[in-house]
Amino acid sequence: MLLEELIEKANQKPEYDWDGYYKWLFSEDAGQKVTGYTFWECKKCLTINLLYLPARYGKCRNCSLIHIPH
Repeated sequence: MLLEELIEKANQKPEYDWDGYYKWLFSEDAGQKVTGYTFWECKKCLTINLLYLPARYGKCRNCSLIHIPH
């Protein structure tokens, strides 16, 4: 019975639109329309940073090294 309930729940639409929520949240945070996001690792201090796309460059939150995405 439990497996049948899990299969039925997986086939239903999600209760919340998380993709839409995160696009809105990132757009509000970036101050512009965000089409996606990516993570990058700083070559100098090895910190993981978040880059909102489209962006011309990103800046490390720890050492301020400039990152230019491909």
